Amino acid sequence: MRWVKFFFSLLLTLLVGAVLLFPFGSTPFAFGTFFDPFVGFWSNAESNDAKADLTLSLAELKGEVVVKYDKRGVPHIFAGNSEDLFFVQGYITAKDRLWQMEFQTMAAGGRLTEIVGIGKDSVVLNLDRSARRKGMVFGAENSVEKMKADDASYKALQAYTKGVNTYIESLSPGDLPIEYKLLGYQPEQWTILKSALLQKYMASTLSWRSNDIPYTHAVQLWGEKVFNTLYPEYHREDEPIVPKETRWRRREVLPAMPIPTAYHPDSMLIAGDFAPPSRDEQIVGSNNWAVSPSKSKSGHALLANDPHLSLNLPSIWYELQLQAPGINVYGVSLPGSPAVIIGFNDSIAWGVTNGSRDVLDHYTITYKNDKKKEYLHDGQWHLIEERIEEHLIKGGEIYYDTVRYTHIGPVMYEDGFAPKGKPLAVRWMAHDPSNELETFMKLNVANNYEEYVDAISTFVCPAQNFVFASVSGDIAIWQQGKIPHKWKDQGKFILDGSRRDHIWEKFIPQKDNPHAFNPPQGFVQSANQHPTTARYPYETQGRYEDFRGRRLFSLLSEKDSMTLEDMQAIQLDNYYQGAADILPFMLSELDTLQLNAVQRKAYDALKQWNYQYTTDKFEPSIYQKWWGELYRSVWDDEYKNSPLALAYVKNRTFMQLLQDSLDLSYYRIIGDSTDYSRAYHINTSFKKALSKLKEERESDNFEDWTWSEQKKTSINHLSRTLTPFSRLQIPTNGNGGILNATGTQTGPSWRMVVELGPEIKAYAIYPGGQSGNPGSPSYDSFINDWVDGKYYKLDFMKGPEVDGDYHTLKIKKKNSKE
Repeated sequence: MRWVKFFFSLLLTLLVGAVLLFPFGSTPFAFGTFFDPFVGFWSNAESNDAKADLTLSLAELKGEVVVKYDKRGVPHIFAGNSEDLFFVQGYITAKDRLWQMEFQTMAAGGRLTEIVGIGKDSVVLNLDRSARRKGMVFGAENSVEKMKADDASYKALQAYTKGVNTYIESLSPGDLPIEYKLLGYQPEQWTILKSALLQKYMASTLSWRSNDIPYTHAVQLWGEKVFNTLYPEYHREDEPIVPKETRWRRREVLPAMPIPTAYHPDSMLIAGDFAPPSRDEQIVGSNNWAVSPSKSKSGHALLANDPHLSLNLPSIWYELQLQAPGINVYGVSLPGSPAVIIGFNDSIAWGVTNGSRDVLDHYTITYKNDKKKEYLHDGQWHLIEERIEEHLIKGGEIYYDTVRYTHIGPVMYEDGFAPKGKPLAVRWMAHDPSNELETFMKLNVANNYEEYVDAISTFVCPAQNFVFASVSGDIAIWQQGKIPHKWKDQGKFILDGSRRDHIWEKFIPQKDNPHAFNPPQGFVQSANQHPTTARYPYETQGRYEDFRGRRLFSLLSEKDSMTLEDMQAIQLDNYYQGAADILPFMLSELDTLQLNAVQRKAYDALKQWNYQYTTDKFEPSIYQKWWGELYRSVWDDEYKNSPLALAYVKNRTFMQLLQDSLDLSYYRIIGDSTDYSRAYHINTSFKKALSKLKEERESDNFEDWTWSEQKKTSINHLSRTLTPFSRLQIPTNGNGGILNATGTQTGPSWRMVVELGPEIKAYAIYPGGQSGNPGSPSYDSFINDWVDGKYYKLDFMKGPEVDGDYHTLKIKKKNSKE
C-alpha cells in the first residue's frame, strides 16, 4: 500500500513538474531508467519483514566484523580493530544513506548542475557559483592536508572511504538508490575530500552568517548613536552560558582601533539590491546542558542535547554504536564521516550547540586596474591568484567562472555576482586548515574532563558549545573554536582590504575561551545565547538567541533532584519567554472600551494565557499574528524607504524599546505628518491581526485558530523538489525562541538525554528513520513518535553475544579461494 500511494503521488509530481518547470526536452528526470521494469523504482521497495541474518565476505577486512541491527534498524558494529570498525561504518552508512552522502557533498562543492542540468540561467547554477566563490572547496582542500597530518584521523578516513567504495562497487543498476534512477546518474567513488566537504557543509550551515553589510548600511544611514540603540551587543536580563560571576584574566592585549576610527567605507558603494537578512529569528542552533550529581535524584550526572537544524529526509543524523579494542561509543554520526558526533561512551557523554560567533568578515578590494591581476594592501600591489571554476551542466554545457583569491580570501562579490559596487573578499574561519574530525575521534574514547578538554582544544570552525558530563560526576561546558582576537567592533562593519590594521592577526588564546567546570550552581547550559557578560575581556560579536537561554536557566535553577524524565520535559518545554516578556505590556496599552465582542474575547483569553505553544491552543496564533503586525506597523516604513538593505531590529530589542519609549521617532510613519503614538501602533495592529486571522481561517471561531492550524512543520526531502519523499504539514508544538524550537522547517534534529551512572542510561529520538530509501518502512518510522514527544531507550551493548530482537550481519575477510 505504501508503494501504491507513493507511486501515484510521485508520478503526478514528476509529470506536473516536467510540464510546468522545464522546457520540453530539458527535464532533469530520467523517466526511462526510473520506469525500467527490471532496474527501475520497483526494485527499491522494502517490506517490514525484509530483515534477515546475512553473511558477507570482503577482501578489504583484516578480521571478522559483526553488525547487530536492533528492531529500529540501528547498527551496533563490533570489530577486532579500528580500521575494520571504520571500514564497516563507511560500508553500512553507504548502504543506508549513499545518495544523501553524495548529494550533500555535491551541493557543498558547487556541483549540483551536474545532476539536474537546467541551464546557465538557473537558480541551481547560482547556488553552485556561490558555493565555489565562498571557498567551500578551497577550505576542504586545506582541511584534507591538515587531516593527513594526524595519523588517527587519516587512517579512519582511509578506512571509511574504502568501506563506502566497496559498497558502491557492489551495486548493480537495480540496487541504486531511487534518486539516482530518477535523475539518471551514477554514484562516484568516495574520497577524503568529500568527507572534508561535508565538514564545510556543516560549517557553512552554522557559521556562514554576518551582518556586516547591512550593519554598514545602517550606521551610514542613521549614525553610530542610533545604530548602537537599535543593534545592542547585550540586553537586560541576559543569562549567558558561563555564570555571570566568572572572573576573567586577559592573556592578550586588546588590539588598538585603527585611526581614523570611521573605518567603514561609504555604504553607497554597496548596492541596495543586496538581499537583507530574514526577520525570522528561528536561529539554527540547539540546547544542551548538564546537571551535577548534587542536583540529580540518582546522584549521577545527567546530560541533554537537542541540536536544532533543518529537518530533512533522509535525516541529517545516522544512529549507531561503534565497538573495537579501546572504543565503545554510541550516538549519531554525520553520513559521510567516521566516528560519533554527539553521544556517549562508558565514561563520558557530550553534546554540542552552535556558538553563533562571528567568524566571517567582508573586505573591500581595490584592484590596480581593470585587468584585476593585482590588488592593493599595506601600500603595495599584490598578485591575484585566479581559479577558473568549470561548472559542468548536465547535457553538455559548461559555465566558466573566474574566482580571484587574495591573502584575505576569495573575492566572492564582483562581476555581476551581487552586490554591485566595490568587490568584496571574504575572510572565513572555515578556510583555514583544520581537522574537526580529530576532536570527535578523541571524544569517542575520552575517559575524563582532562581528555575532553584535550579533545576539543583543536576544534576550529564552526565555534561550538561542547557540554560534558562524566561517570565520575564532573560537568563542564566550553565554547570552543578558533576565534579572531579583534579590536572593538572589528568586523561589525565592512572592512578595508587595503589596510593591514583591518586584517585578523591574532586569535583568542584557547584557554581564554568561555568555559565553566563544576560551577556552584550545579549545572551548565547553553541555548545559543551570548556566552558571557560584558566583563569578558575579548570581543564576542555574534548572532545570539535571546529567549531560550533565559528559560533554560530558569528551569534548571528551580528544580533539584532531577531525573531523565525531567530532562526530557525541558527539551519538550513549549513556554515562550518572549511572549511572557512583552504581552502583559501590550495588553495594558489596549483601549478596551473600543473593542468589539470578538476583540474583547481575544483580550480576555490572552490575559489568561500561560504562554504555552501547544497545538490545541489558539492564543499562540493570536499573539504571533499581533506581534508580527505590530513589528511591521512600526518598522516597515523604515525598511521599505531605505535605499539599502538593512538588518532587522531583533525582537528582544524592539520589546525593550516599546516598554522604555513612550515617544520614539520610529513610531512616526515616513511621508505621513500624523504624530503616531505607541498606543496607536499597539491598538491598530491588534485589530488588524484579528481581522487577518478571521480572513485566513475563514472563521471568527477561536477553535479554528489553534496553533495546529497556524503553524505546521514540514520535513522535506533533501532535494527540496521530490514532494512524495517528504512528510509535509505536520501539526507540532513549539516554535522558534522556545526550548522545543520546532519551526516550519527546522527543529530538534536529535533529542538525547543520558544518565552517567555505573550502567549508562540513555534515551533519544530523531525525526526520520535509519534508511535513506523512501520505499523502506525505516525511512520515516521515527517521525510520529518524535512529534508525540516520545523517546527510545538506547541499547548500549557490551558485545555482540546477546539475545533479543536483533538481526545479524557478519562480514568476514574474503580468502583467496572465494
